Amino acid sequence: MNFADKLINAIIAKRSYLCVGLDPQLRYFPPHLLQYSSRVSEPGYKASAVAIYNFNMAIINATINEAACYKPQMAFYEKYGSSGIEAFELTVKYLHSLGELVIEDAKREDGGDTADAYADGHMGEVEVVGKNGEIEMMTSPYNVDSITVTPWICDPNFSSFLRVANDHGKGFFVVDLTSFKPNSFLQNMIDQKSGMPAWQVLAKYVEQIGKPLVGVHGYSSVGVVLGATQGSNDAEIMKEIIPKAIKLIPGFGYQGGGADDAVVCFNEDGFGGIVNNSRVTNYAWHKKFKSEFQCDPKYFANAAAQEAKRAREALNMAVLKKNGFLPF
Repeated sequence: MNFADKLINAIIAKRSYLCVGLDPQLRYFPPHLLQYSSRVSEPGYKASAVAIYNFNMAIINATINEAACYKPQMAFYEKYGSSGIEAFELTVKYLHSLGELVIEDAKREDGGDTADAYADGHMGEVEVVGKNGEIEMMTSPYNVDSITVTPWICDPNFSSFLRVANDHGKGFFVVDLTSFKPNSFLQNMIDQKSGMPAWQVLAKYVEQIGKPLVGVHGYSSVGVVLGATQGSNDAEIMKEIIPKAIKLIPGFGYQGGGADDAVVCFNEDGFGGIVNNSRVTNYAWHKKFKSEFQCDPKYFANAAAQEAKRAREALNMAVLKKNGFLPF
């Protein structure tokens, strides 16, 4: 079963289009969690990693009934060095032990052997030194189900991820039309040959390379990142260009995208997208994020559960409003 099939099965099973991002930022952690971490581990990077892992477990346990999948952003782990990477690995293992899918937001890109190292190292198999000094193959220490990649290098990068996706039932999302304001002027540059903006040219290309990885549900394991804050017209165009690719949709929640905005690119069958919510869910207890579930920090996980439930129901209602039915 390919990644797209696994993701659609998770959407059906959870009755949810929600992807919960795991973006740990210590300044928004509840104080009691930080205090505990400083008592049980060496202050500094190690205590920070302990806090991150414990925070992630609490958020996962609180939202597992609402989330179809999870998306840890690697940048928030890498900045703590090996301790942070260990927290990332433990988080992925914990999610997999619960049967949850993991989309690693790492935006990797290179070519040749380096692209192979990225693809194999995050989703496939890697060479290791065996018992007798011989080289053996071992499953990636991260072993995520999907990853985000950037498109500038194109084929020399994509080919490595296509190979691993095909061989190991994994997937990847190509960053195309982002949710940042202002967004990159590069994605809106006009191609002289076609007269289309660059993001549309890229979407057409992703549609082509993703065809060999279409699963039984009719969707490809090669998708695109499409910001929820983009106008409905752009989202409609994206759906027309690449209808059978799943769109990973950030920008829902704190960045300003609403549920109706997030589901514009969904198809008539009710599929075609997975919508990420990170900060508002992670830190629903915190006054900065203005969730209706602000509370005493001791109850941060309960606030996350309620926010995830609200987001899931809002997305379901938006799809119901758009299509007149839900596919589960």
